[in-house]
Amino acid sequence: MINGLLGLIVPAGVAAVTFGASIWLAVLTVAVVSVMYRLVMEWVTDGTGGTGLSEEQFGPWAGKINASITIVEYTLTALVSLSALVTFVSDRFPQLAEPVFGISGRALLAAGLAIVTAALVNQGPRRVSQVFGPATAGVLVLLWTMVISTIWQDGLQLPRINPAAFNAEHAGFTFGGYARILALMTGIEVFANMVAAYDGPPRERSRKAFGSLLIVMVSTSVAMLIVGPAILSRADLSRTDVSVFTQTMDALLPAPIALAGTIVGILVLLSATAAALGGLQYLGLGLTKRGYLPEELGTLNGAGVAARPVWLVTGSLIVFFLLLGTHEETYLAVYAAGVFVLLSMTAWAALKRLMGEPKRRLALIAATLLGALLTSGATALIFTERFLEGAWLYVVVIPVFYVVMSWTSGRSKAPLPVLEEGRKMACSCGCLAVCGPLTEEGQAA
Repeated sequence: MINGLLGLIVPAGVAAVTFGASIWLAVLTVAVVSVMYRLVMEWVTDGTGGTGLSEEQFGPWAGKINASITIVEYTLTALVSLSALVTFVSDRFPQLAEPVFGISGRALLAAGLAIVTAALVNQGPRRVSQVFGPATAGVLVLLWTMVISTIWQDGLQLPRINPAAFNAEHAGFTFGGYARILALMTGIEVFANMVAAYDGPPRERSRKAFGSLLIVMVSTSVAMLIVGPAILSRADLSRTDVSVFTQTMDALLPAPIALAGTIVGILVLLSATAAALGGLQYLGLGLTKRGYLPEELGTLNGAGVAARPVWLVTGSLIVFFLLLGTHEETYLAVYAAGVFVLLSMTAWAALKRLMGEPKRRLALIAATLLGALLTSGATALIFTERFLEGAWLYVVVIPVFYVVMSWTSGRSKAPLPVLEEGRKMACSCGCLAVCGPLTEEGQAA
């Protein structure tokens, strides 16, 4: 995302004016949306995350649209993660670009890793955590090592907000950069969908999921604020052979640590791919229980997880890599657009839920309203700016998913729109309990 930001502002010569404002806007949005998702993780524990909340607050139509976008978005998360991974590998091994039997070596590597990751995900969340848990810890160590190294070499130099960033000349670049950076926030919805993968009762599962989310988002925000300016000052955007992040690692860290950083980056991008596939796995299972997808897709394998949604998505990943290649820029416009639609829908649903509670929690309402306004503004911006670059795809694909889900739900025997089974809803006193059957609006009867 930083590479996309620099690609926007450096050629235009506005980096000194807009960079700081874009970073701080992104950090503010991460903060308020993280607070909002703490509530989502408490309210929805069946693995449907923002989809489940949207359905409960606005009705089945919203659930279908949110679920459709989420499916597309998680597929794009895996595409972007694997594309970034092969870019990291290509930074160290340029010969990977050479074709093998007429097919790009990058595409073959990405396809092979997609199959391996899918097979691992279908062995269950415990095995995934055993394999990728160290990678997640490793990337946190890498981020904080770069933060410390930046402070050691340059001192603590936080980005400055230049008031000129919001004038008529620069506002487009400021908010465009903001939108590009915020595409990282698809990870928030991934954590919300993965609540069902954690052990324990609903309250404990939501607490564990949010704890993991908080660690990742705090570390990412600190790195954006401190390492972001270092990337701007050290990276040469005109180089096409090495990514800006690898350039910055090589500049900030000793050679052995920088090489280790590349390895950690590769592992954590595999972890991100696994998280996206795992999120789809639990979302798919939740949607089959709600009657929006065929029951066959929710069939559990020997490891107790739904394997078919993962393999279906993995097949689509391979087709995309072979047809469109493995450069992140190919998928980023569509990816970023979906992130903001999901976040804004979830924000407005959370605000509606909060406003309907007998006890008004004003601080949470204010934070959620701010998150809804920021993400909705970013949604309008990204669709306006990037519609012809791929955002138009949602206008074509989402109606197809909507029709399929409507047809499936019409033939399903599952109670709609909300299942009571497996769901702990917030009752009128604010505690987590099942307070009786749920009405169509998702409120306790």
